[in-house]
Amino acid sequence: MKDGLLLIERIVIESLSKKEKNIQEIEIDTNLSHGLLLNILPNLLMRNMIRYKNGQYSIDKDHCFEWLSHVNKKENVKEEAKEIFTSLVNQYFKKESTAAQTGPQLKIQKMWLTRDEEIILKSHMATLEGFFTGVKEARKYHPQREKTCEQRVVIWGFSHYADLVEGVLQAV
Repeated sequence: MKDGLLLIERIVIESLSKKEKNIQEIEIDTNLSHGLLLNILPNLLMRNMIRYKNGQYSIDKDHCFEWLSHVNKKENVKEEAKEIFTSLVNQYFKKESTAAQTGPQLKIQKMWLTRDEEIILKSHMATLEGFFTGVKEARKYHPQREKTCEQRVVIWGFSHYADLVEGVLQAV
């Protein structure tokens, strides 16, 4: 991903967006290994995304407007979403006994819906969206001191089967 961020780079940026940290604090907050951080951090420094001063890493606020809109371009976010989907599917289909109890959940259903059922589905999705918005707002006023790596990634949506098939054919 030339212009965008890899998922592991994104978690470091998100961690540093909360406050400046030393490498050990980043390691604890992101759950990334020290060795991996030693590879990621210089790359982010060279791209003027972060700064390093007195043992502390922070977001480079002088240059963030230059790279932030670039990183959040539609194509870059699309690649990140693909990376998240791939990781979620791979984690879900890992055959480990502990993964069944605490691991990721993935639900996919193909079904016919009447017009009324689709309206109900859209209503449930709007309720879910409202729930997520409320949680995010609550965190602004009542932060929980959670680690960045403990965030949950929730994916939901629906589409016509034919539209998904058409999208796959266009990608070929």
